[in-house]
Amino acid sequence: MTQEPTMTSPGRAGDVRRRAVAPRKGAPPAPVGRARLDSLTGLRFFAALAVFVTHSSFLLIGSSSLIFPTFADPGANAAFMSAAGQLGSAGVGFFFILSGFVLTWSARSTDRTGSFYRRRFVKIVPLYYVTGAAAALLLWDLGIRWQDLLAYASFTQVWIPNPEVNFSVLTPGWSLAVEAVFYLVFPLVIGRFRGLGRRAAWTGLALCVAAAFLIPVLAYNLPAGTGGLVGAPDAAGFQTWFAYVFPLGRLCDFFAGMFAALLVTSGRFPRVSLPWVLVSFVPCYYWATQSPWLFGQRAPLLISCVLLIVAAAQRDIAGRTSFLSSSTMVLLGNVSFAFYLCHHLVLYTLNVEVMHGPFDSVTMVIAYIATALLVSLAVAWLLHRYVEMPIVRRFSTAKGNR
Repeated sequence: MTQEPTMTSPGRAGDVRRRAVAPRKGAPPAPVGRARLDSLTGLRFFAALAVFVTHSSFLLIGSSSLIFPTFADPGANAAFMSAAGQLGSAGVGFFFILSGFVLTWSARSTDRTGSFYRRRFVKIVPLYYVTGAAAALLLWDLGIRWQDLLAYASFTQVWIPNPEVNFSVLTPGWSLAVEAVFYLVFPLVIGRFRGLGRRAAWTGLALCVAAAFLIPVLAYNLPAGTGGLVGAPDAAGFQTWFAYVFPLGRLCDFFAGMFAALLVTSGRFPRVSLPWVLVSFVPCYYWATQSPWLFGQRAPLLISCVLLIVAAAQRDIAGRTSFLSSSTMVLLGNVSFAFYLCHHLVLYTLNVEVMHGPFDSVTMVIAYIATALLVSLAVAWLLHRYVEMPIVRRFSTAKGNR
């Protein structure tokens, strides 16, 4: 999950309309002449909320393949999982695309590789370690091993072709290990990407979309391998890893965001209607729920996610305000990274330790989810306010440039 308080455009003068946008209270000022894309900040919260909804339908402890249902009735829980199961994968895919878009949008030709890596490190790693340590303490008796802790701490859990390792310690943490690969690659490719012409950028975006469709198809034809997840009913362990977790396969999501950003900043992306993009999510999500599991996790919603990011960015560039760019949504978007990392532990604590689920009634399920959401937001705000932001302010800028 990429977190950039200031999202800016390096495009040529005249390529996009730029307007001065007054910074929100407490927000860092945008660089002169560059638009703030607050709508993308607001959208981050809905992507994290999608992951929360999926995990509220079932809790998975990857290191032991344990699954904690929400409804006591197996039929009701299966229906809940079927309805919500692909929301989380859509949210994760959205974050990967958004990472490529935001990093490309905010990159400057004067940026240094070391400075970029430092900013990414201080933004991501502290919260990743804090929530990982909390998960280790809370879930140790459920089968977490020292090997799992070492893999988590070194961001290498995603390179092991076994979902029981990929999702061990803190289940949502795997996506940050994939993001770390994106961050390593970005400074190496951004210069080459900037030099692409219109046709090459559109071709690159099309190839990224095609790869997202082809990778799950290829995965189903690979050997089963070891390990597996209860939540992936028609895929074996190695197949799940290859289609959903493997960082090199996930680069197509990241690169799709980069190509989209280049096309937007150069004025080469046609105007996209935000309402129509939102409507497109309905049939695409239905397609995802009716598709083979791994295919539904990657392909059906990718195009809608790209278009949603583009449409929201275009609105902000044009100076048009919306609900997504409101101060409330910007605040929720700013705490979304902490929310993403802490919500799984809050759900587990409430479900297993406090409310002793699974639950017999819809009323109890609603109470459980609503309580978990409020507690997760409160914990996320505390982590954002007292862990994430102090470290970012202290270390994100080189000592000599403060």
